[in-house]
Amino acid sequence: MMKRLNLLSALCLALVLLGQVLPAQARSYDDVMASGFIEIAVYRDFAPYSWKDESGKEQGIDVDLAKHIAKKMKLDLKLRWMVPDETLDDDLRNHVWKGHYLGGGIADVMLRVPYDREFSYQTDEFGHVKNDLVHMFGPYQKERWRVGYDPAQMDSLETLAVLRYYPVGVETDSLPDIYLLSAFNGQMRNQVRHFLSLSEAMEAMKRKEIAAMMGMQSQLQWLAGQKKPAMEIPAIALPGLHKLDWDIGMAVHTNYRQFAYALADVVEAAAKDGTLEKISQRYGVSYMLPDLYRSAQ
Repeated sequence: MMKRLNLLSALCLALVLLGQVLPAQARSYDDVMASGFIEIAVYRDFAPYSWKDESGKEQGIDVDLAKHIAKKMKLDLKLRWMVPDETLDDDLRNHVWKGHYLGGGIADVMLRVPYDREFSYQTDEFGHVKNDLVHMFGPYQKERWRVGYDPAQMDSLETLAVLRYYPVGVETDSLPDIYLLSAFNGQMRNQVRHFLSLSEAMEAMKRKEIAAMMGMQSQLQWLAGQKKPAMEIPAIALPGLHKLDWDIGMAVHTNYRQFAYALADVVEAAAKDGTLEKISQRYGVSYMLPDLYRSAQ
């Protein structure tokens, strides 16, 4: 009996090690088309981009885009719901080119990836490109940092400097968190309040614990349309912020550029013909066309 148990333990260990040695395999364009389905990775609980409502219905800007892609490519859709890891590099590793060490495979394509040359070619401490096994392409939406405020607590928000006198909410460890803590030589530091999400910040605004919040424009617009109190989102200058807006795109394994070209064609058409704008409007979000397509017009 002990010999059998030892043999079984050794076999289990070997399977675990084998799973760690052999990474998940990405699929080529031909493989995807032959299979009849496409697996697209989206973030879990990330409204207005991708989430499930109380009845379990899948919805959001990225979910609707994924459905559009699958329909145009005449494929069935399989959504891969991602739980964010510590960094975007980790998410790309887990869902695009290698897979998580606990298993589960990888997706054919991942949405909501920065379309940014500087990010794509970031290097590590040894000078190696961090994401050399990832091809980032196909911008489908522009994002922008904004500040929203409660008009019941503030008369107006014409400049960022006003927030030196009002508590403002941010997501912990986000860029707005870092930015507001250092803005105006740290004069706003004592007014910054930290939350796990902007949804939690909105609840705090309802309780009058904060008067404003900073985050992505589309998230603020979504929240403003879903819950009271009413929130104004003015266009104000954010002095010292390195990048006010950026484009969002997709990612596939770097070996499969043919697949990326097919996906990019679908997304470019959706951006130009108004499909993505209609999708955004369903969620109360103002659609901003990515720079790539502006220059082409």
